[in-house]
Amino acid sequence: MDIQMLTAGLIRLLDVEPAGEAGHFLGHRKPGGVGRVYGGQVVGQALAAAAKTVAEDRPVHSLHCYFMRPGSEDYPIDYHVEADMDGRAFSNRRIVARQQGKAIFNMIASFHRPERGPAHQSDVPPVADPDGLKDLGDLIREFDLPAGPVLRWIAGSSSPVRFRPVGAIQSGIVVPNDREPQMCWMRVGGGDPLGLGQPMQRAMLGFISDMLLLATAYRPHGLHIGSAGVTSASIDHSVWFHDDVECGDWLLYVTDSPWAAHGRGFARGHFYARDGRLVASVAQEGLIRFRDSD
Repeated sequence: MDIQMLTAGLIRLLDVEPAGEAGHFLGHRKPGGVGRVYGGQVVGQALAAAAKTVAEDRPVHSLHCYFMRPGSEDYPIDYHVEADMDGRAFSNRRIVARQQGKAIFNMIASFHRPERGPAHQSDVPPVADPDGLKDLGDLIREFDLPAGPVLRWIAGSSSPVRFRPVGAIQSGIVVPNDREPQMCWMRVGGGDPLGLGQPMQRAMLGFISDMLLLATAYRPHGLHIGSAGVTSASIDHSVWFHDDVECGDWLLYVTDSPWAAHGRGFARGHFYARDGRLVASVAQEGLIRFRDSD
């Protein structure tokens, strides 16, 4: 399918619509989706729903959420937004996602009208420009790289998200049991601006922030998400939005995993724009359980 059509489909998927009672929004099913709903979809749709209840001059600056039950691709998702607070500069929203009457996910999101204050950020790591790098899908095919089924799926041609990893992998080299930070350029679409306002741009960033992240906690053990013998699922997910973002341009996602034990793994990441701005930070804990303990 054409990349423009795939991108338009993703935008439609994230753009929830009012559904009956006040504060309720309908998240549509992914066309052709089967099995379990991708966690980033629920994050993006929930954030899009919350943003529709907040003044436009207050972009989201943080969200914190928990995945309680797996969502099913067989049904749409109902998002109920509670307006807990609208202050002088901040607004706070609580969002519960339900399918067939059962809560599958909840989120707290905070929105802030930008104000004057001191400013600093960490420097973007020195990396190769994305224009000179190969796509992840091409690397997997060319070098037959070790990759689990989930990674092969998200790197496939049916995704509107493009990935260009940085480092030795560009030459077909994979370091076993690697604990170093991983870096990958990511972009939605074919390179043109998406033409979206910040509410939808940040919902889109929430969508892609769940990609590649938990896999970082598997790498030190030579494992892959979706591989035989391991069970994976996101448990919680947090995003801090630092600046305006354009997901139609390349974003550098830098991820690492400082800890894993007890059937859980912790991973964190930072998104940098091509101009060096730190636009978002992410943290997640996920289930990384051996199947014999299921």
